[in-house]
Amino acid sequence: MTKITKVLIANRGEIATRIARAAATCDIESLAIYAREDELSLHTRQADQCAQLARAADPISAYLNIDNIMAIAKEHDVDALHPGYGFLSENADLATACEDANIAFVGPSAATMSLFGDKIRAKELAASHGVPTILGRAISGIADAEAFVRENNFPVIIKATAGGGGRGMRAVQEIADLAEAVRRCASEAEASFGSGALFIEKLIENPRHIEVQILGDQDGEIIHLHERDCSVQQRHQKILEIAPAPNLDNALLDEILWASIKLGTAAGYQNAGTVEFLVEPETGEFFFIECNPRIQVEHTVTEQVMGIELVETQFEIARGASLMSLGLTDLPSPRGSSIQCRVVLQSAGTITSYKEPSGVGIRVDSNG
Repeated sequence: MTKITKVLIANRGEIATRIARAAATCDIESLAIYAREDELSLHTRQADQCAQLARAADPISAYLNIDNIMAIAKEHDVDALHPGYGFLSENADLATACEDANIAFVGPSAATMSLFGDKIRAKELAASHGVPTILGRAISGIADAEAFVRENNFPVIIKATAGGGGRGMRAVQEIADLAEAVRRCASEAEASFGSGALFIEKLIENPRHIEVQILGDQDGEIIHLHERDCSVQQRHQKILEIAPAPNLDNALLDEILWASIKLGTAAGYQNAGTVEFLVEPETGEFFFIECNPRIQVEHTVTEQVMGIELVETQFEIARGASLMSLGLTDLPSPRGSSIQCRVVLQSAGTITSYKEPSGVGIRVDSNG
């Protein structure tokens, strides 16, 4: 077993307070980090201790400074680090730095993060194990994109090889828009993920977006916690998530769940992750698109229908607990349904009032 008594929370906002609560339940002391602008944020008070990050050009940059975060971790003698979601949560360099410093990274290994951080490599792994993938390939510029279109026709979608969250992604319906889409995707990907690498795929129009929550332990056991439907999106960003997915054919669902287990096993996956698929609306075919090697915003709907606290489970797996010892190898079917909605702001502004919903069956995770 791995000793975890103190965790650095490498994040801010709602997920940071969430991790601090889970750590307390697991009898783990928590250390919050914060940019100067976040000094009065709830997560600095929810944690047992807090430490200010080095000043940066903006608050976001402060949370992306791996050297500074690791210096704080060593200074405060932590033995674990939880990255949350966003920021450095999918950065293999942070996981490597933790491994080098003998600090438990509460997530998959650096090698696994590197694999799934490259969507092309992830698709190649999936295809090699019989998991369906969408026709596509890496491109180094407009000429490659044009060649793909000549062979496979429109519509297509340009995607960043790294990162996610809808950034560095453009659907293209005609040749006149292709060059600009490639240019903008590369620029956006470079700014968001530090890499302008792109790939092109055939576009599946109006698909269902189904994702599967998986867990893996250090003994090689992989399980799924059933599925979520994230089909309602705006600009490729999820705004509504439902667990379990409504009106999904049982045979198709079984194939998707089994594909998730196959991929997790092939990657030697440990801790929590999410395997994502698109379902073609007319044929019912499904295709693997990516695996997010971290906890996700929408993990809460899975928790509600499965009765499992996922962040606490992440800590226990990082300590070396097996899924069997945690009682997670013989799970029941989802109970009831759960829906999560996100507030999407189209432009910056000032929030003048805020009131959280309440009542039976309502769960609010916030940083307010």
